[in-house]
Parts: sequence; structure tokens; C-alpha cells
Amino acid sequence: MQIWLLELYALLLALLQSAGGVRTDEAKYLLSIPYPHPPLLRSLFASIAALPGQEFFWRFVIASAMTQAVWLLMDIGYVLSPLRRITLVVSWLLSTALVLQAGTVMLAPLTGLFGLLCVVLALRPKPISATSAPLLGCLWFLGLFSAYQCVLYLPLLVGVLRSAHVSWKKIFLFLGFPLLLLAIYTLTNPLALASMLKVGSQDAPLALFLRLSNVLWICVIAGSGLLTLIGMFGVLTSGRMDLLLTMFLLLAYIFLSSQQYYAILLTPILVAGMMTLLVRRKVSGQIFLPVHIMLTAVFVFLTFPDMHPTAARATMRFLDAQGITRFVLIDGPFGHEWQYESTGSVGRFTQTLSSSVEAHAQAIVCTKKTCEEDVGEEWKRMQGAPGEVWVRR
Repeated sequence: MQIWLLELYALLLALLQSAGGVRTDEAKYLLSIPYPHPPLLRSLFASIAALPGQEFFWRFVIASAMTQAVWLLMDIGYVLSPLRRITLVVSWLLSTALVLQAGTVMLAPLTGLFGLLCVVLALRPKPISATSAPLLGCLWFLGLFSAYQCVLYLPLLVGVLRSAHVSWKKIFLFLGFPLLLLAIYTLTNPLALASMLKVGSQDAPLALFLRLSNVLWICVIAGSGLLTLIGMFGVLTSGRMDLLLTMFLLLAYIFLSSQQYYAILLTPILVAGMMTLLVRRKVSGQIFLPVHIMLTAVFVFLTFPDMHPTAARATMRFLDAQGITRFVLIDGPFGHEWQYESTGSVGRFTQTLSSSVEAHAQAIVCTKKTCEEDVGEEWKRMQGAPGEVWVRR
């Protein structure tokens, strides 16, 4: 019953996110565009591109993984009373970041799931055996070659191996060798390297106050406010250097690139701080649970994405209905979601476009204010289209 209730919750999260269609970043992973992340997970996403329902399948799989992860928390929470164990589970399951991200086809929620697994390994009452160190190294390799942000949880894995009395020489081997392979991959993929540099510098022009306010807002989203305060206090008073270093690494990264979807990266460490306080009986579940649920409802209401179909989905479905499925030009800015939603090819319309390419196009879609001055007399505007669409006379 509990498993199926979690699956129903995951289905609801996936359905809510699918209503708006595929966003630009989601399209990059569904199409396995070779930036900004390593190829492991995005290649897996794209491996079933030919099958119907690819988008929703992965939404549901990711949402299921995020919700079923509560069993990891139940495992380390067996030392707690039933109410405190439920408090630990709900702090993860009903955090604003999870509600907003679990149904997306993004690598951020899966990176957060990797972080939660690292937290569970770090907080286990009984350390892992030294013979499990190679398996941990394999997990680290899989994480790194799925998303670069997994490196932010490195202090937790070092702490896990040190608790298992693994020598520093073996730690450098099991954790350092995958990092070396990732560095080689990055240096041989200029698109990935350029994307990393862009992410690291895109917030540089912002004033310090604005950047700090962005970090504060992301921290609030990560733990619905109350878990944010309790979790950070728990980490600061835990005496655990691995938790402290991980939290500061995450905050430093969010300061460099304050994207709201990075909030889920911080949620696992907040749950870890909550766990340390629950063990010391410093948190009352009777007070925390209703306040946490109420705050999550408020923040989700304030920040939930638009559920209307994206311009790409609405326009491409309209064109499909008109039998225009071969080649479409787009005049103005556009992202990979147009490529994903199109059943044919898409290209960029420019004034210097060759006549042969333009002659091959079936339609021109305008994504800027107007394209009336750009198109020639051989094009006419379609009536009833979701946006400005031009077809041949």
C-alpha cells in the first residue's frame, strides 16, 4: 500500500510537469545534445527516442525514483521513534524542491538523488565494509559521468571511506581516477567546457545583494523554509566535517549559478541536518510536520511552472495538423524544445539564407515580435496559428 501510494504521488508529479510540454533543458537531455553534461544518463534518455511516450516515461521514472528514495531514509531512521521517522521521511518527500523537480526530465533531481544516497551512506549507524570501497568507486564513476554537479558531494564519500578505514592511497584510487577520466572527457569536448565556463560566469554581472538574495531564495525552496533553517542548524551543530564541507560547496556553487532547479541539490544535506537533530531529540515532529506541509503548499503555489503548452508544442502540433511535417525555419530566438517537438527538421531563418534552403522550407515560424519585414512576398501568414506562422502562397 505504501509503495503504491508513493507511485501515485510520483504519477501526479509527472502529470503536472508534462502539462506544459518539454522545456529547453529537458529537450537537451531527451535528444542527448552533447552539452553541458557527460553522456551517461542523457544517452540513456535518448535511447528510446523512437518509442512513443518517451518524455512522459522518463518523467514518471525520475519521479518514482525520487519518491521511492524514502526507503533509504527509513533504513537509517530505524533508530528513531515512529513519529520522528515519519518526520524525516516527510522532510524529503514534501520539500518544495522535490515537488517542483521530481517530474522534470532534468539531471538536477537525479543529482539530488545521488546526494541523498551519499547522505544515507554517511549517516548509517554502521559504516560500510572496506571491501565495498570498489563498489562505491563505481557509483562515483556513474554519478560523475551523468552530471558534473555530483562532484559537490565528494566530501561525503571521502568521509564514508574513512569511516570504513580505507587507506588514503585507495581513496585517491577509487575517487581520484574517475575524476581524472572526467577531466580528460571534458578537455576533449569543447562544447561541454564552454558550457561550464558560461554557467560559472553568467551571474557575474549581477550586484552582490541580488546574488545573495537569489541564493537565499534557492535555500528557501530547497527546504520549504522551515527545513532550511532546521537542516542548516543541524549541519552546523553536528560536528561532522563532511556535512559542513558539502553544504558550503553546494552554497558556493549556487552562489556562482543561482538557478532555481539547483535547490534540489541542497535538499539532501538539509535532510541530513534534520536527521542529526532528530537523533538528539531536538525537533518535535508534531510541530514540524503541519508547518512544513503548509509552507510547501504556499511555496509550490507561488513558484509552480506554467501548465499551458509551450509555444513550441502548440505551434508544432498546429503545423502537424496542417500536414507541414518536413522542414520549418524559425525566425528569432529558439531552443532545443522546437527541435524536440518537431516531427521534421528545423533551421534558423536569416536574411542571408541561401535560396535553395529557403525553397526547401514548408513554413517560417516567428518567435520575435514580428517577422513581416523579413519574409518575402511568396509567403503569407497563416490564420488561426498559435503564433506568427508563414507558409507559401
